[in-house]
Amino acid sequence: IEGRAAGVQIVQNSGDPGAGAQILVRGGTSISASNEPLYVIDGIPINNVEPENAGVCVQCGSPALPRNPMNLINPSDIQSISILKDAAATAIYGSRAANGVILIETKKGVGGPSMEYEVQAGTSSPRNYLGLLNGDQYRAFIQKEVTAGAMPASRLTGEGTANTDWEHALTRSAPTLNQNLSFSGGSSATQYRASVNYLDQEGIVINNGMRRYQARLNGTHQALDGRLRVGLNLTGSHVINDYLPYENTGGFQGGVFINMVYFNPTHPVTTTDASGKPVFYETGPSPAVDNPVALANQVQSKGTSDRTIGNLSADYDIFSSLTARVNVGVDRVLGDRNDYLPSASPVGAGTNGFAQRTNRDNTSKTLQTLLTFHPQFVSRRDFELVGGYEYNDYIFNEFGAGAQGFLTDALGFNNLSSGSVRIPPFSGSSESRLVSFFGRANASLNDKYFLTGVLRKDGSSTFGIGNKWAVFPAISGSWRISQE
Repeated sequence: IEGRAAGVQIVQNSGDPGAGAQILVRGGTSISASNEPLYVIDGIPINNVEPENAGVCVQCGSPALPRNPMNLINPSDIQSISILKDAAATAIYGSRAANGVILIETKKGVGGPSMEYEVQAGTSSPRNYLGLLNGDQYRAFIQKEVTAGAMPASRLTGEGTANTDWEHALTRSAPTLNQNLSFSGGSSATQYRASVNYLDQEGIVINNGMRRYQARLNGTHQALDGRLRVGLNLTGSHVINDYLPYENTGGFQGGVFINMVYFNPTHPVTTTDASGKPVFYETGPSPAVDNPVALANQVQSKGTSDRTIGNLSADYDIFSSLTARVNVGVDRVLGDRNDYLPSASPVGAGTNGFAQRTNRDNTSKTLQTLLTFHPQFVSRRDFELVGGYEYNDYIFNEFGAGAQGFLTDALGFNNLSSGSVRIPPFSGSSESRLVSFFGRANASLNDKYFLTGVLRKDGSSTFGIGNKWAVFPAISGSWRISQE
């Protein structure tokens, strides 16, 4: 997307696999609301909201930023990407297009039978390290301060004997495997394309990654001597997320990265308990600093999202210059987020384990009807008039429950009823509708003078009482000087 239009800015929120990205097409237009553009896939506007709950915070900071809702798309299925950023282009989409529009067209079948298989394999590793002191260097520093009289001798005897590099203990070389298999074919009247995708991307931090399973099917068919054209697009994806307990704003104690910097390098990653069993080393029951490797391994934070996007369209040429189009689409996302802070970890010891499970359901339905008038002129004039009606319905439901005080960490978040303290469940639901009437006229002369006018009227249930409707007009002109 970056570089396809002037002024488009993309900032990756983190290096987390599948992490969200902040995309600005027309700059920041809102202080408190979203600045995300409108995504339109094969003519269907996508409800670009987080498929999973943000989860619980660790060490009282704010939860990590959510994953990118557009992870459902397999890049190998994309045919083209266009960006609309000026007012005349985005006015056709109304109020939703205030932050620009990103149009995504997917690949279609092109006749003769074909099969493609693509595999990509790679590895990722930290490019730079902070260069923190190891155990020997830290002890040497303490010894220097003791010799200078800046620290008491007991400070040196209180240090451990390990030589731990916490950065290397927490990070790794992470493999990535991406496989695509597609089939396409058909006849002059019917074309189809089907594809499947598997992506397994591990993060460079331990116990962190993303897996995606996706299947896609589309087809087109012509009838009545080509006057009737029917199209079908269907995409299903299943994404599994392994989250890392890090904090977006750090918090007082922070997550794995803050503790990676703070934790004493003279302490080991693991030690043995009284029975000789290996356990993660911690400095106390309620330390100000936690073992970062233990946080990454012990805290369970997992999410899954299942998304289905489909649309069925039909175009019919009433006359050679008049075409009617109907497009019906649905976008549904089911997301689960499960978190468990074990009692074996300092972050869950105070509650004897803490578990929370949330379910989220986002569904949007779209109906579009278009009538296009495109007369054929003998001279080098071109004119097109489009009128249409659009209906969008958005439904959001969320439910969550939690518990604490568990006798064992063995079941994790899978048995809330075994917690001695039940946390009151929470739920939420909302529904909104958007109804639009719009028209657009395009005129050109000699392929060098162009004029476009757009008029759209939106009625939204989210608008204030007495102001449910708003009109969005636009006009633009251009002159192709190179044709002079």
